[in-house]
Amino acid sequence: MSKVFAIYPLDKSSSTSFLNRIHTFETRMLGDAWHCYKVHFSDDDHERCIQQSMNSHFIFFMGHGGDTQLHGACAKYGEMAVDFTAAQENKNFYDKEVFIDANNINAFKGKIFFCFSCNSNKNNSKSLARLSKNHGVEAFVGFGNIPTDYIEGVHFSKRCIAIYKGRIVKIMKYALYYAVENNETVDNLVRIIKILTCKEIQSLRQQKRFHGRDAVIEQLYKFKDEIKIYGDVYSRLY
Repeated sequence: MSKVFAIYPLDKSSSTSFLNRIHTFETRMLGDAWHCYKVHFSDDDHERCIQQSMNSHFIFFMGHGGDTQLHGACAKYGEMAVDFTAAQENKNFYDKEVFIDANNINAFKGKIFFCFSCNSNKNNSKSLARLSKNHGVEAFVGFGNIPTDYIEGVHFSKRCIAIYKGRIVKIMKYALYYAVENNETVDNLVRIIKILTCKEIQSLRQQKRFHGRDAVIEQLYKFKDEIKIYGDVYSRLY
């Protein structure tokens, strides 16, 4: 049984490939304590992933999502609107828009569900974070907005996004490693993430100023400040 079961839906339509750096680092550092299930382009594989996660206490989801649902695998043309039958015939159009939501969050009852996904920190009647507690999830960790895709008209350039992604991946790699090695509580894992984020902010401040530096720093502050824990903050990772 692995100490961490990571769920990583493959997404060829957008920019989640940078998250693979977390997987390669933890594989090297944690060995058999880390297991990453890369979810492929079929409904059966999504179901298999959930079933295989049952043997681990600490579930680490990394991918796209929102406040009420987490997305699954998305193929190269998955975001294109096509006929359902055509999509079934050609896996290049596969898109599991709804993977984990109110209908199956109970599969993680008694577990820590760490959700490294945009806007997973919301607290409303339909949010996954709130529902997880109602369905017996021991602890749920959610994040605010994590801007990793360039959006036209938004004042966060492609260069800034690349720098930001590099910093948060570094933070998450080491935070997970330290926390798992020492079997920390959920609260301490989040504290480690915040401490490492502060170090990255300080590092940026000490570097030579570049265009967009303040925007990256602002987003890193939001990254750490918007993390929320629902449930038992003192639950240990394994």
